Amino acid sequence: MRHLRPVLAGAAVTGLTVTLLALTPTAANAHGYITGDIVARAAAPQNLDRGAVAYEPQSLEAPKGYPDAGPADGKLASAGGLFGGNLDEQSEERWWKNKVTTGDLTLDWSFTAPHRTSEFRYYLTTRDWDPNDPLERSDFELLAVVPHDGSAASTNPSHTVTIPDDRTGYHVIYAVWDVADTSNAFYNTIDLEIAGDAHPADPDPVDPDPVDPGPVDPSPVDAVTHLHVMARTDTTLQLMWAASDDAVSYRVSRTAPDGTVTSALTTATVFDDTGLQPETTYSWTVRAVDAAGDLSDPAEIIATTAAATPGAPVDPLPTEGTPWDPDAVYARGDLVLHEGVVYEAVQSHRGVGDPNWITAPSLWAPVGTMPDPEPMPDPEPTPDPEPTPDPEPTPEPEPDAWKPRGTYAVGDVVTWQGVTYVAVQAHTGNGDEGWISAPSLWRRG
Repeated sequence: MRHLRPVLAGAAVTGLTVTLLALTPTAANAHGYITGDIVARAAAPQNLDRGAVAYEPQSLEAPKGYPDAGPADGKLASAGGLFGGNLDEQSEERWWKNKVTTGDLTLDWSFTAPHRTSEFRYYLTTRDWDPNDPLERSDFELLAVVPHDGSAASTNPSHTVTIPDDRTGYHVIYAVWDVADTSNAFYNTIDLEIAGDAHPADPDPVDPDPVDPGPVDPSPVDAVTHLHVMARTDTTLQLMWAASDDAVSYRVSRTAPDGTVTSALTTATVFDDTGLQPETTYSWTVRAVDAAGDLSDPAEIIATTAAATPGAPVDPLPTEGTPWDPDAVYARGDLVLHEGVVYEAVQSHRGVGDPNWITAPSLWAPVGTMPDPEPMPDPEPTPDPEPTPDPEPTPEPEPDAWKPRGTYAVGDVVTWQGVTYVAVQAHTGNGDEGWISAPSLWRRG
């Protein structure tokens, strides 16, 4: 499945070829994170200065095997230091906290690449953990294990764990998703503010002085209005809506015909959803999110993509070069060569250097083999040509300076503060100078 991608506030809409997921200005990368009523540290918009992971909360991936293996102590939250390691900053007041009570707690996963899965595990900080020290294994004890049968994780996206009565105040859940078809796992840190007495005793049936508390607003956040489709193709659809006065961001969720739900966050009121199937009906909901993390009631819409264009050209198989690189970034449909076999990318993703990923069916599908090259005839000897003077070398053009509000295509080269960068994906900036350091948008040339 391709990722959802938002069009950011202040950005011009340049077309429907911009891709996303998960949700955020990038999402060409893997794979899953906890969001919904309970939001992981990496995905909570209330958490400022968390680095480029704000655009890729689904990409906190590291070798599996926790607690015997996996990320090192002090780097648990960032899955080993990813995205600059900002998530590993730890103090009692550093991170926004989900407000919960003791007792049952439901955790919802949003999958951008529903890998085959062996197990989910959840750990909770101990009663005497120190919230002002970096997170370590010794801070956690096992809370719950949810086994899986090796099928795609989208078949079981919600889990219920039980917060014990002896945990109140600030605590952290460490969620581990073990993937079955790669050697990696995904790691999510969830900050909680736990209130006790989850199941208070029944009140006195005789109230000598009853007081009518008045009506309760079930959703204090104003919902978005005028949700509609702006444009569509056979594989893309653009949504637009009127802003909510309470919103600091919006959560867009798409439900596919098979029931798979994919969500994304955006600060804009325009959203491009890509990687869809032709002539297929999907449903979308848009919820406003306020500064406290509360969600509005959903605005809903159902729409169908256009029919595929007949006679559309098909890219031929590569005839030379294009070797697979286990550390490279690939888009859905990319073709590579590996050990004489041609593979096509099943979904957009970024490699982590694992040589086994080329055989993961959720990422790559073999589509053919390379024929042996025809032998080349020996060339006829030709007389030495008359020497000609060497032409004057043509100076290489200097890359343009990066513009925070510029529009760029994949492969564009710019300079910023004396450093050369290459665009990883097509996008339009919104004026934020921090975008040049987002690995999902730019890499150093």
